[in-house]
Amino acid sequence: MHSMMTTDSTKKNRTQGRVRDDVIISGSTLAAIWHMAWPLLLDTAALSVASFVDTWVAGKLGADSQAAISIGEQIWFFMVLLTIALSSGTSALVSRFWGARDLESACTAARQSLLFASMLGFVSLTCGILFARPVFHLLGATQAVEDTGFLYMQVDMLSLLPATVVWIGKTILRAKGDARTPMIISMGTMTLTILLDIAFCIWPGHWDIRGIGLAWLISGCIGAILVIFALSRTELADAINIKKIAKEGISISWFVRLFKIGLPASVQDLFWISSNFVMFWIFAKTGAPTACQAAFAIGSRIEHVAAAMPMYALGMSVSTIVGQNLGAKQVHRAQLAGWQATLLAFAYNSVIGLFMFFGAGEIARVMSQDANVIATAIPYLQIAAISEPFLAFQIVLFYAMQGAGYTRLPMIAEVASLLVLRLPIAYYLTLGLSWGPVGCWLGMAVSVIVVGLWAVWQFRSGVWKTQQV
Repeated sequence: MHSMMTTDSTKKNRTQGRVRDDVIISGSTLAAIWHMAWPLLLDTAALSVASFVDTWVAGKLGADSQAAISIGEQIWFFMVLLTIALSSGTSALVSRFWGARDLESACTAARQSLLFASMLGFVSLTCGILFARPVFHLLGATQAVEDTGFLYMQVDMLSLLPATVVWIGKTILRAKGDARTPMIISMGTMTLTILLDIAFCIWPGHWDIRGIGLAWLISGCIGAILVIFALSRTELADAINIKKIAKEGISISWFVRLFKIGLPASVQDLFWISSNFVMFWIFAKTGAPTACQAAFAIGSRIEHVAAAMPMYALGMSVSTIVGQNLGAKQVHRAQLAGWQATLLAFAYNSVIGLFMFFGAGEIARVMSQDANVIATAIPYLQIAAISEPFLAFQIVLFYAMQGAGYTRLPMIAEVASLLVLRLPIAYYLTLGLSWGPVGCWLGMAVSVIVVGLWAVWQFRSGVWKTQQV
């Protein structure tokens, strides 16, 4: 009797969830954006605050630790590039199948994605541990930063395995229109990460930078358990059916299908991260490389927390909306949602840009006690502030087109901007004209502005509407 009541309750919850999710393909598009966006804003805010606390805690440990965190973060993201590709493919396919009400295909796509996630997590952590120290050395880190960074990466890289499972699991939930469950998981695990950061490194413990890596490892493992449990309570529970996983195994055809969509997005991120590596090499040629690296850590983290993460929230929201509505054959609704989300993003980032420009000094002094670091971080924040409205165009519209499975041309545009604008301008101004790190900050801002304008033009062309997945 108890079993029957539990089953009925589960079915009722799934049905109610399905009704809530239908707002994405019916009714007001602004309501659909709000339905997805506010949980994603809190989700990304939780991650942003945790990353912010990492930098703050590292600052308490010294400039070497702060520089090590900055470089280590780039290595970490480099190791998850294939996971990003998998996430893009997963989102496009699951949302398209869900919008078309093809539950069987949605479950299969989700199941294969989780299998690939587990494999990629293991490969990524192994490569990350093996190559972390050589990368620090290659990027021109001082010996102290290299030693500190390797201590951190030995522990932090272990978090890649649970992190990939969490990442793909949350992508699956969002693709079906459930942004609230991933939000709850993120807020819980990021709160735990923050508390462990402080407990391990400041009080009551006084550990070195490895405490930050351990905090992410523990919260990642808990997050993986929670996301699998959450999937088991949805209509996509068949995606984690052990018998089907054992019977089907890895499917090459699904691998090709997922990564055909996702690899362009991964290549895009590969070049972005690689360009950051080149920036660190340029920093090493200046008179104060550690100050430049620490200033980049502060500036990029503030920009990420205040400007980029809310854009990712809106972008991921509209990605699901575009995917589901294309699946439901509602092309005009998909396009309308894209423009509405972009307008909201532009307005928000314009305000953030003003805050960053006029509050640069106060922000830098909160984040560091080193005078050289503060002096280098201030122009980063002021120059980046000018490009923030264009960053809104780039992120939100790229995600909208990604929801349609249209990723190749956006990848080409961003790669071209990095190779033709960002790096040449940064190199010439910083080393050729001896402008110092300001040259790097200008190169970054120019490339963001150009790509943002291109994203508007490409989305307006409508070519993404006919993309087949």
